[in-house]
Amino acid sequence: MLIVKWTRLLWMILWSMGISTSLGAENAYSAVVFVLAATDKVVVTNPQGQRYSALPVQRLLSGHRVTVPKGQRFSVLVLNTGKRRVFYGPAQLEVVSDTIRLLSGAAAKVFSLAQQDLSLVDRWINLYERPKNAVADKVNPTPTSSSDVELEVVQPIDGSLLLTRTPEFVFKGELPREGSLLLFDSKGKRFWVEPIESQYLTFPSAAKFEWGQRFTWEVRRLTGGRVLHGSFNIASQDTARTLLQARIPDLPSTLPESMLFDGMRLQLAGAYREANQVWERLGMSLSPTGRPSQIRNVPAGATAATHESHGH
Repeated sequence: MLIVKWTRLLWMILWSMGISTSLGAENAYSAVVFVLAATDKVVVTNPQGQRYSALPVQRLLSGHRVTVPKGQRFSVLVLNTGKRRVFYGPAQLEVVSDTIRLLSGAAAKVFSLAQQDLSLVDRWINLYERPKNAVADKVNPTPTSSSDVELEVVQPIDGSLLLTRTPEFVFKGELPREGSLLLFDSKGKRFWVEPIESQYLTFPSAAKFEWGQRFTWEVRRLTGGRVLHGSFNIASQDTARTLLQARIPDLPSTLPESMLFDGMRLQLAGAYREANQVWERLGMSLSPTGRPSQIRNVPAGATAATHESHGH
């Protein structure tokens, strides 16, 4: 009987340790902070020692370290508090289990975020999972013919919500010989056919696009069939007006955090063309899975540092 009791006790201890280990592993992969802004020389070091540029929409886990050189600015949302913390270099930071800790440098400035901005971050995190491994993102859309692998439709991005009634197509790569762009309405009826004669394609006034329409499209060659396909929606007039009126002006005094929220709002709505304009202004591009990449050294936020009191 005594052996049975000790066996049960040992099993309970091991079981509880297993649960603790499981919870610890889960917490190790939970994001602690959400990057809102970073000037171009701010560097993140992950627990494996890999270094990379800090960029908006990155999520940092416990164990990540951040180096903010002199004259640089780094802004994050601490997810469990809803507070924005802004650090000015020189500073060394470390992400711990529930916050970002200052190792050296001046104390952070702390601000509250508006509820609408917190909701944007929640929606973003739910839509774009943080990748556990670095994998290449699929080019969108995918060619359906091996002979036209290089052809891409840069605009509109597949699934886009257009805030205009004048769609434009931008192609990249080798155009199909005697190719055409075919548009089909929501019922699958052919709406328009336009020959592809250059990298930029617009439609004549005879193509009557209306608010709220949905289209699928195909790129076809005269012989050989379909090369590419995709879809886009034209927003309702009210939706287009609401999104455009909410745009943040690109002024020297505009905080990069405000521009970020503008881009996130457009991205989540599917207005990828306008969102990409924001990402370019912030010196980054965004993959189809929501992963940011640096495209050029734009010291976003450098001019906004003196206007911090006007932030969120």
